[in-house]
Amino acid sequence: MSAGHRLIVTEGVVLAKREAGEANTLAVILTEECGLVQAKAQSARRERSKLRYTLEPFTSGRYSFVRGRYEWKLVGAEKAVRELAGSGAKNRAAAGRIARLLQRLIQGEEKAPSLYRTVAEGLSLLAAPQADNQIESIECVLVLRILFSLGYLPRTPELAPFIHDENLSLELASRAAASRGVLISAINDSLYASGL
Repeated sequence: MSAGHRLIVTEGVVLAKREAGEANTLAVILTEECGLVQAKAQSARRERSKLRYTLEPFTSGRYSFVRGRYEWKLVGAEKAVRELAGSGAKNRAAAGRIARLLQRLIQGEEKAPSLYRTVAEGLSLLAAPQADNQIESIECVLVLRILFSLGYLPRTPELAPFIHDENLSLELASRAAASRGVLISAINDSLYASGL
């Protein structure tokens, strides 16, 4: 590693991955220290690669990156677990929509530890076995918090109870179910106004 290439180690959640060349993987990882990072993992698809199983979507862990001249390189992963993957099809579908939303909304790399914590907490709650209506309500509150954190949503009296610093919980999701119409309308208006 040259003097100009600094190693960064940070908590992260893999949102997506795709093949990049013969055996490489390009992973999209939401990190605590660097925001949303697209990083290439050399030879990660080879059978003997230590990174092979740490890059599945909704794996969380401590990831090590080096910033190259043109791209991030993923050089290590520790404590990687797939606890955010969810056990049911509806849980996974909701998590997939959250991952796509984040990739659509986050422009560039920027340190955002509170967004990272919000997403990790929300995905953790989504991954647990829940009734269908609870999954929808958790997803709704998580989308609100993501939009607010990224500056796409105004703080209004109707939305304030769902976006302030209280932990995202089943109780909060239940309260969101009672206000679902207002919340969905705010989300749709925000996404429309963003033009993304």
